[in-house]
Amino acid sequence: MSTQTAQSHQTTRQRVAVVSIGRSGTSLLARILHEVLGIDFGEEKDHIPRNHNNPDGYFENREFLETNERILAAIRGAVLRPPAADFEANLAPETRAQLVALVAEKLSAYSQGKPCFGWKDPRLSLTFPIWLAAEPGIVPIIVFRDPVSVLQSIAAQLSTEPDKLTGLWFEYYRRIFAYTAATPRLVVSFQQLVSSPLPTVLAMARHLHIEAQPAEWQAQLDTIVKPSQVHHKAPEGTPLPAFIDPATAALHDYLKGCAAAGTQPTQERLAELFGSR
Repeated sequence: MSTQTAQSHQTTRQRVAVVSIGRSGTSLLARILHEVLGIDFGEEKDHIPRNHNNPDGYFENREFLETNERILAAIRGAVLRPPAADFEANLAPETRAQLVALVAEKLSAYSQGKPCFGWKDPRLSLTFPIWLAAEPGIVPIIVFRDPVSVLQSIAAQLSTEPDKLTGLWFEYYRRIFAYTAATPRLVVSFQQLVSSPLPTVLAMARHLHIEAQPAEWQAQLDTIVKPSQVHHKAPEGTPLPAFIDPATAALHDYLKGCAAAGTQPTQERLAELFGSR
């Protein structure tokens, strides 16, 4: 389905952000949102270039990434060193205003004239309050993947050991769920997206008020979703490695259970899990 065709089935303006830790299937999710559901992620010429790690493309705006790097520098954080979760409390008002204005300018430049617009960058997990202040109508789509696979994949990219990343997955999702608590977010499972993509896509369509086109979408998904290309898959039924701490395991078990039951995580249960550490 073309972007124009999909947009004709939508009833409201859409601003959709994929908010997740990296190596969680965010590029696949963004591609599906763009090519199947018609949420415009912009032109490839404006994205970071595809490479051997992601031959189908990242669907990730280069200037948005650079903007997030500027925000992280201002709030004393980095991709592998999440800033304080309440960084806004310690941010000078004038600095916050400048960052919000910067984000608003970038969003306006790329989304102008597009009723349905989306973007992604793992750094959004850490900078989301600034983006939400600039665009209060954001609908976050949160994809999660098992933390063993995620941390092994990140470690392989960085030529380091996964045990040096212990707790990173948990800290990302602690911030994601705190920052998106008041938004119309949707949480989806990468495992389900790969193993049975159509039900996940139909759930996203309902959430985004897009008229379903199951037969057409299935044909598209058959060419887009390639389970054989998924690397760093954690074997089922094997003991968790030492770099997965109990809090991370408990959070993933809860999210996995919600996905299996077709429900969304509750803020009450999330608060209990995040309070456990």
